[in-house]
Amino acid sequence: MTGSIFLQAQENDSLKISTFDRMHLDSIANGVIQYQLPSGLIELLEVYKKANYTSPGLEGYRVQVLSDAGNNAKDRAQSAVVEFERQFPGIAVYLSYQQPNFKVRCGDFRTKAEARRLLNDVSGQYPGAYIVRDYIKLP
Repeated sequence: MTGSIFLQAQENDSLKISTFDRMHLDSIANGVIQYQLPSGLIELLEVYKKANYTSPGLEGYRVQVLSDAGNNAKDRAQSAVVEFERQFPGIAVYLSYQQPNFKVRCGDFRTKAEARRLLNDVSGQYPGAYIVRDYIKLP
């Protein structure tokens, strides 16, 4: 992988190449410095990109309002999603299944303090609600 850096200097300015000692300079001509990145850096960037693109989201917090198992648990969880959306429009609601429980979680919060505000709002309707760490959707 190669790249270019464009420099503009006045006639009296001197270009100090020593600031680029860590780069492998291929050529300096007409104010363009071409360099070649070390192959290890390129591989590291590719690993970083793959890890970030496969991530399910960003670590954050949600408020869990229901966890239910047993007969008709899925129906109760789906009803809880509909009821929550009706009571708190504009707040994202997620239904998930982690054997043997169906879970209803709400919100996408970066900090626990943000999640606590929602918890305070919903605690009257959902007394068993609590804050959980979860992967949240990217803002």
